[in-house]
Amino acid sequence: MAGPLDYLRWRGDLTFAEKPFNSIDAALLSSLVYLPADDSSVGHTLAELAEKLRNLASFQHQMHSETAAEIILLAESPRIGNIKILDWTDRLEDDPYPLQFSAATFSIAKDTIAIAFRGTDGTMIGWKEDMRMNYLPEIYGQSVAAKYLEEIATKFPEKRIYLLGHSKGGNFAQYALSAAKPETQERVVKALSFDGPGFFHKVYTSPGFVQAMPKMKTYIPQSSIFGAMLDHPEQTIVVKSTAAMRNQHDPRRWSVGRDSFTLAKGLSSGSRVLRHALINFNHSIPKEERGEAFSDLFEAFENADIEEAHQLTNNKLVGTYRFSRVFLSLEPQERKLIAQILGKIWDSYKNNMTLPLMANNYELYPKSNDSNKAPVFYEFYDPEHPNLELPPEVKNKLR
Repeated sequence: MAGPLDYLRWRGDLTFAEKPFNSIDAALLSSLVYLPADDSSVGHTLAELAEKLRNLASFQHQMHSETAAEIILLAESPRIGNIKILDWTDRLEDDPYPLQFSAATFSIAKDTIAIAFRGTDGTMIGWKEDMRMNYLPEIYGQSVAAKYLEEIATKFPEKRIYLLGHSKGGNFAQYALSAAKPETQERVVKALSFDGPGFFHKVYTSPGFVQAMPKMKTYIPQSSIFGAMLDHPEQTIVVKSTAAMRNQHDPRRWSVGRDSFTLAKGLSSGSRVLRHALINFNHSIPKEERGEAFSDLFEAFENADIEEAHQLTNNKLVGTYRFSRVFLSLEPQERKLIAQILGKIWDSYKNNMTLPLMANNYELYPKSNDSNKAPVFYEFYDPEHPNLELPPEVKNKLR
């Protein structure tokens, strides 16, 4: 399977004037915003940033797999490597609300910029913020993203704007567009999310979101986990990936053709079952109880001096021991509630392992953008690429 890094090898010498900015370029920028840069990178190109990181001793532990290939290819791929960094902002705060926020602004053409929002990093503050997205319709980081968009729009008043992001960053990109002033919304070309978790009903029925929705597009892999967490009323495209289910969250492991992602026929059975399990879970335990349980759990992590996720994941034996100590430090009623939450997810998953969900007869299912009404199913065609070979039932709908 060819992926975005192969695309850099194939097409990396073509300028945006020769081949316009596309979804693969956007996904690459969404991954590059995870690099450990700061505002000292402003004014430099991505190739220059990559070269500095490549020789930085503290970065060597990240020089493996896709990240290493991406860093090496940037210098040889002027299409992405020559992109200039206009802003790089980092904030990590726990008061008054957990906030793990990083965003960068890039110049991709004379009249066009791209704002990329980072998804969740390895900090426990970032994970804590993610958990809040499970039970709060809106979180603090979304408002920070909206404010960042307005600041950049003011700083570069004549520029068209792309909004991009992976995972939580994709959610931030689309939320920022929905909360933007009308004159800012007008300047946004697209808000692209790559396996972002979606939104609550309260958010996507708001006037600003409804107004901005035609400019939103979400790409999720065929075995999506994070992208199946909440609802996607915006156009959502399913793309192919041959990576293991747990690894498909990384867009660099998705399948590409020439200048676009390769589309899948639909979500895998595992992803559909998980989607229904999450819907059942969200409807079975009141959000107040979930919020209290997650707050207590992360407070226990802090008391145990666990600040980074790798303290739980790098070594399974040590990580299990640390998590067990944290779990046992909770009050009995808190342990009971967290066990109930985990049990509900597992029970929902088992209960949805039924034959209809495993089948591929999508036309037989009620379709809705609201999980309160019916199962949510995503498009497996892209109207922007009409020459793709589509299933007959989809062709009929497009006529």
